[in-house]
Amino acid sequence: MCEIIKFSEAIEIAKQYNKKHLLLGNGFSISCIPSIFTYRSIFDQADFSRYPELKEVFIALNTTDFEEVIYSLEQSIQIVPYYKKDSNDFINVMKKHASFIKELLITTVAQNHPDMPNIITDEQYKSCRTFLSNFISIDKASNIYTLNYDLLLYWAYMHEIENDPIKLYFNDGFVKTYDEEDHEARSELYWEGKTTDQNIHFMHGALHLYQGDGLLEKKTWLNTGVKLVTQARIALENNQFPLFVSEGNSDKKMTKIYHHPYLFNSFKSFEDVANGGKGPKPGNTCIFSYGLSFSENDTHIFNRIAVGRVKHLFVSIYGDKNDPINKDIFAKCERVKSIRSDYPLKVTYYDAATANVWGK
Repeated sequence: MCEIIKFSEAIEIAKQYNKKHLLLGNGFSISCIPSIFTYRSIFDQADFSRYPELKEVFIALNTTDFEEVIYSLEQSIQIVPYYKKDSNDFINVMKKHASFIKELLITTVAQNHPDMPNIITDEQYKSCRTFLSNFISIDKASNIYTLNYDLLLYWAYMHEIENDPIKLYFNDGFVKTYDEEDHEARSELYWEGKTTDQNIHFMHGALHLYQGDGLLEKKTWLNTGVKLVTQARIALENNQFPLFVSEGNSDKKMTKIYHHPYLFNSFKSFEDVANGGKGPKPGNTCIFSYGLSFSENDTHIFNRIAVGRVKHLFVSIYGDKNDPINKDIFAKCERVKSIRSDYPLKVTYYDAATANVWGK
């Protein structure tokens, strides 16, 4: 059985590396507000009244995972024609349902997301910022990659606390633009494109990112005075959807990522990190994952580490090590470690609870 150490011990081991990068999964958000961000809670809060039969599909598949149901529908579309010749009606319905579930995931997250950052206490923010400072403090400028759609990471690194010595270095790549006629700054922030300074990456999009006419916009409270969640809900009412990668499997996620400059840039950045840099020899770096289950839906992320040259992977384990999810994490990570030859990979497991990401 794999040994699980404390987070503080993992950080001590990682001091031998020049950079420590962080990869966040849904456990980051669940550990803060489990009543909102688990698939179970999203499923319970989702409105299936438009297509009530879809709720039965979730029940039949014994899951509350939206991506799993999308995947099942998309796979069924591929094989139905072989069992029923005149299957266009079935296929069209399943396509419509798969698309609806993607929209339902977005709208449910938006409708149930906390309205304001102050739902999280200063003590919780302090704990989170302490955790993040292991990676993006002024003297440890590395990268944070998140697969989450919500605003919690954004709120955490923006939330400066009075007399708090923790100073974070962050750059999400969005900048002010200026009106060409009066040269005054617009209220919107836009992604400036590929830059080596960006160190915060929303790899699957986020609730505050919207695609405009050729430009990716970041909605902010500071420049508008309107709560971010309110802006997201207004946008949804106008049939404007945030940038989300909610496809049913890893291949389809990659297709969407390849076709969007921001997503592709973030993925390539992570690919470089997983590869230990761009040089002929890997750099002296490591990756910490937190709250990530390495599910089949995110194979495109895990595979970058598997074929890469990064020297050390630190993996968070939540709860009982004999839990099936944790056993699967162990199996996948140990397999990658075993197949690495020219560039061996060390894997260390740490107890997620000891990271105290949102406090004890």
